Amino acid sequence: MAVGLKEEALEFKKNRILEVASELFFRKGFTRTTLEEIATALSVTKPFIYQYYATKADLLADVCLRTTALAAERARLARENRGTPTERLRRFVNSLAHEVIKGRIYLAVYFREEQHLPEAARLKLQEDHRRFNRALMDLLEEGRASGEFTISDPLVAMQAITGMTTWAFFWFRPDGRLTAEAVADEMALLAMRAVGARSKRR
Repeated sequence: MAVGLKEEALEFKKNRILEVASELFFRKGFTRTTLEEIATALSVTKPFIYQYYATKADLLADVCLRTTALAAERARLARENRGTPTERLRRFVNSLAHEVIKGRIYLAVYFREEQHLPEAARLKLQEDHRRFNRALMDLLEEGRASGEFTISDPLVAMQAITGMTTWAFFWFRPDGRLTAEAVADEMALLAMRAVGARSKRR
């Protein structure tokens, strides 16, 4: 139990570093943000950050990898969990939309600052994308084979669903007309229509 609590405390501290760093990278840009500024915003010293990250680029890598790794894992679970393809795709799109909205600053930093990533992080991002695409493609192929989805090209369907869901990071506003829950529900409904599934909003 003590080990678990210690790990939780370490994870909490690491998450706080990522939250603050992503905010500063978003507002000022990666190159114009210093580790000292991140430390000041956290009310700590730079050595505290060095316990977790050797360089600012390593910190950027974790900011960028956070959402891609999570998305890949969600896609894997959607492919492997129980339920019909329709049920699993609906749950997947809903949960992914929630995560995109929740982590929209992380995604904004990723799309804008990707060129500053270390090579190892670039390779990991590419692998996350491949895992995501493979899992979602498998799910769409399964739905087509079972007759639940009326799609002629799963690749096009995958790109359409991914683009629609991911782009929410750009336009969603917390003080806007729609809540995150409403957007996620609508995205799931649109995905069902895109694959031609006969389903009702839940």
